[in-house]
Amino acid sequence: MTEVHPAAQTQKPDEPLVLIDDHDGYAVLTLNRPAKRNAMSREAVRQLREALAVVRDKQAVVLTGAGPAFCAGVDLSEQTGDGFSSRSSQQTHYWTEVQADIRSHPAIFIAAVNGFALGGGSTLIHSCDLAIAAESAQIGAPEMGFGGFPSHAGPAAVKRLAPKHAAQIILMARRVDAHEALRMAIVNKVVPDDQLLAEATDWAQQLATFNPVALDWGKRTIQAMENLSWDDAIAYTEMTGRIVMGQTPASRDGIAAFLSGHRGVGQGA
Repeated sequence: MTEVHPAAQTQKPDEPLVLIDDHDGYAVLTLNRPAKRNAMSREAVRQLREALAVVRDKQAVVLTGAGPAFCAGVDLSEQTGDGFSSRSSQQTHYWTEVQADIRSHPAIFIAAVNGFALGGGSTLIHSCDLAIAAESAQIGAPEMGFGGFPSHAGPAAVKRLAPKHAAQIILMARRVDAHEALRMAIVNKVVPDDQLLAEATDWAQQLATFNPVALDWGKRTIQAMENLSWDDAIAYTEMTGRIVMGQTPASRDGIAAFLSGHRGVGQGA
């Protein structure tokens, strides 16, 4: 009897396309369309955006994929008639909206990259704040091979990577493996496949111990500093510090605890 790989099985009509695993302070969102390598159909995108709204009270969110892939990008079978010419200047592509949802979300996002992350799947990695890759991960933007330019993975790579690394991803249309992705700073860490979710969950659990206001403003400040000069970045962080201290006593409490001999994460022995 031939064994059928889970990814080859047909998706049940009533099966959720995004799974939510809820925990205290963090959540794990799993793209659940393994038969299609988690290619994002419009319905999958709708469910993902709903899931993102559900977990807005979390300090951290792990994003991963079911089966042999993280995400194979936007479902090309639904792209007919959805070219740029069919949308007005005021309309935003639904995949753009997903990236905006993640970037504006108060939680810190950790991409747990299992298997293939192609095109829009690589965009998801770049939109996340942190990323851990399984050793089997393969990341790339294949659009040039179709005779086109990666409309989401392209700018995401340019914003996140060194210029020649971005050019390699965009122009060569070749996948990079997990260790090359680490060298290119696409991911923070590479782990064996069977340790991926445990490692990402460990990171999420640590983030869940931190003050949500500080995390939210920390994420926003990192994003803002991408395009600021040194002096403007310093001024922005000073403003962030004042806002955080005005919204929560956590900073004052943390300093008082430190001075009384109680050490927190990263504060030494």
